[in-house]
Amino acid sequence: MKKLLFYSHDSYGLGNIRRMVAIAEYLVNHNRDVYILLLTGSPMLHAFRTHPQIDYIKLPCLQRSQDAAYSAKLECFNIDSLIQMRSALIRSSIEGFQPDLILVDKKPEGLSGELRETIDSLESHTKKPRQVLLLRDILDEPHITHSIWSKNRYFKLIDEWYDEILVVGEKAIFDVSDKYRFPASNREKVTYCGYLDRTRSHDDSQNLDLNSLDQKVIVVAVGGGDDGRKVLEAYIHGLADAPWSDDVKSILFYGPEMNERDYTHLTDLVRDRKNIELKEFTNEFESYLELSDLVISMGGYNTVCEVLSYHKPMIIVPRVTPVSEQLIRAQCFYEKGIVDYIHPEALTSETLMSKVNDILSDDHPNRLVSDLNMHGMEVLEQRLLHT
Repeated sequence: MKKLLFYSHDSYGLGNIRRMVAIAEYLVNHNRDVYILLLTGSPMLHAFRTHPQIDYIKLPCLQRSQDAAYSAKLECFNIDSLIQMRSALIRSSIEGFQPDLILVDKKPEGLSGELRETIDSLESHTKKPRQVLLLRDILDEPHITHSIWSKNRYFKLIDEWYDEILVVGEKAIFDVSDKYRFPASNREKVTYCGYLDRTRSHDDSQNLDLNSLDQKVIVVAVGGGDDGRKVLEAYIHGLADAPWSDDVKSILFYGPEMNERDYTHLTDLVRDRKNIELKEFTNEFESYLELSDLVISMGGYNTVCEVLSYHKPMIIVPRVTPVSEQLIRAQCFYEKGIVDYIHPEALTSETLMSKVNDILSDDHPNRLVSDLNMHGMEVLEQRLLHT
């Protein structure tokens, strides 16, 4: 029996928690003797159906402003008292669970240093758990990331605390160690796992009403949705002049964090419009991707992996603030001929529909991924359970 503890700090968006749940589900589906406890601040964890070998502890929420500053969701907390509370919950959870391995997502010391006390205390444990840092393929602009990691002494913390760094990306796409100027001692701990394949069984899509449609399907998705209105709006307006609009089913995912005003505005735009469906977040998202002929989305890690897994043509409209991660990812994949993208400053209905028309009229639109390493799940399993 192996007990793994996953730490995912984010209280914002869907990205980190979707990635950690997907990894956890893969591991327990392939290993009957593995049990995973997930510590997270995500308010969306309840939306996921989890395996009987997975449980979770919900940490009190933080919220993030557009300039990336965190504050307590509940106004009765100040940020310091909330971090202290989260830190105490993390420490007691680890001491009670006694994991064999701790997988930390993205931030070596946790949010605002909330892992420091816990990880320091592990030194006195008779059976110290193995400690692994998980990084996605791209964090931010290289000079910004290196500056933050140097200021927070992350490189030194990795030397002292972590046994391994697992990057769920490909060195040929973005060399994390080189771009972020890891010291030699850190580089020795890095394993590039490849991207995470997110395909699911065909049985997962059998109940979707799209199966019977004799028409093409375009999926438009904006992640959590708090800043996705312009993408959805541009697409909806563009449909008005699209000659194929009556022959295509458009499924628009607006995301659970979209504010009521923007949601109402979009609802008004699609009211009485033929072949447009507006949906919030769904556990069946991958099944909609499998049935799609084209995906338009922002450039978050999970969505990109999901689309690549199903070999679907993709147009990315990346988020560019508060970090440049999505823009860099879009540019890297565009340079490899894998996706197309539009910078948000250049987004109009006309520019978007021009690219959509090109893809729909292409008899062989899937330029994708024959040489891209999509075996990240298998490599993670090997590194986490058999190393």
